[in-house]
Amino acid sequence: MRIDNRDIPKGSKVRWNFLAAEMTVNKIEVPVTVINGVKEGPTVVITAGVHPNELIGQASTVRLAKELEPSEIAGTLIFVHIENPMGLQFKYANRSPLDNVNMNSVFPTGLEKGEDMGRDSLHLGISPTKQAADRIFKTFISLADWHVDMHGGELFEDLDFNIEILPIGEPVDEKTRALARMFKSEKIWEVPQGTIPQMPNYPGRGSAVAEANHMGIPSCFFEIGGEGRLRKGQVDQACDALRNMMMCVGMLEGEAVHVEPTVYSGGNVLFAQCGGLHYININSGDLVHKGQELGYTVGWDGEIISRDICPCDGLMTNMVVHGGVEPGDMLYVIANEC
Repeated sequence: MRIDNRDIPKGSKVRWNFLAAEMTVNKIEVPVTVINGVKEGPTVVITAGVHPNELIGQASTVRLAKELEPSEIAGTLIFVHIENPMGLQFKYANRSPLDNVNMNSVFPTGLEKGEDMGRDSLHLGISPTKQAADRIFKTFISLADWHVDMHGGELFEDLDFNIEILPIGEPVDEKTRALARMFKSEKIWEVPQGTIPQMPNYPGRGSAVAEANHMGIPSCFFEIGGEGRLRKGQVDQACDALRNMMMCVGMLEGEAVHVEPTVYSGGNVLFAQCGGLHYININSGDLVHKGQELGYTVGWDGEIISRDICPCDGLMTNMVVHGGVEPGDMLYVIANEC
């Protein structure tokens, strides 16, 4: 196998820093590991850190890359350990300090017509973050038979372990749904375009998962962790789930565990209506009910000025835990049970 102008022979494990983007002085390099197994099998690509402080996924790829050996692998296993290294270094939640771009929205769609920079016309220049997303996608993700994008709660986000998929109405959806059931997750969240009224353009194009799907590659978001915390128990859980997926696709030997999940589809998002101090009454992973008070905001006179009332029955998938809020801050994401 040849990747990034490197020969990776069967039975080898190779780690290097991939040149993802260039700046005026420095280069942005992304650590990757490729394990080319001794036997024939699928190509599995696992990416992490597109949102740079979603740490559980990154730590899981590092551990598995160290533990797994070519003698155990059928096929090729590719880890992109941290896609947005500058965001991690400077502790950004979901953007890059290079250009303030959310990397999860700029993977190549093949539909680009130019970029609006607030001037009179569009142009075809690309920022460092877009350049990195393009190179990572074309060099690694495009090779996949199966792709997993590791996500989790950002610096100010808490969430419940779940697998999120983006059905696009194409034959790949069947394989994507099968992939989502390989991680022993009890919760799968399907989010087709336009099924969150408060975010009518979500999920849209430009995420690695969406673009893999549009290439016919089954791909999903693996969501675990939160608040920038690195918890060993969650890393253990993520590694176990990823190993289980590899067994399901025939990459690792062993008897895979199958869990019948609850499937959710679409949902609702609540935003802060007033500025103040925000209290939360519930936890991520809770089942919530229409009319339930999820939290409230207190003004600087100590009075409650806004209550967060749940608009539907469903699963609290994730919460953005600001503490201090201002109008328009995202607070809750609620998935609808099918």
